Amino acid sequence: MDFVRAFGFLLVLLLTSFVIHYVVYVRGYEMGYSFDSISDSLFMVGVVGFFPSLMAQIGSYKVFYGFQYALRSLFSNDFRQKYRFLSDFLSEKKPHAKSTVFLELLLSSAIVLLLAILFGLMWGRQL
Repeated sequence: MDFVRAFGFLLVLLLTSFVIHYVVYVRGYEMGYSFDSISDSLFMVGVVGFFPSLMAQIGSYKVFYGFQYALRSLFSNDFRQKYRFLSDFLSEKKPHAKSTVFLELLLSSAIVLLLAILFGLMWGRQL
């Protein structure tokens, strides 16, 4: 695990959250900065980073291999001749080299979600 890259992801997520907060709350609603608005913007960015990285980390994309096989065999004769069974198609899918990018993104977005929870606990207070 590369901590520099994880810190870079954390910085990008925090900057994205700041930009979203500025555009939505400061410019759009003219609310200014409060703990609840900061919590909302951190939560939006954290969720968008957390769940896709969690899905990629645990390999849930493999669920869709069956759908991919069914659709491609339905519309392509060449594909149907090459892969007669789903097991043939799955044996062709080789696992790629394991990367820690999604683990680092998962860790960074979990930190952002924790910050959102902490700011949310201070709800109703002004900065």
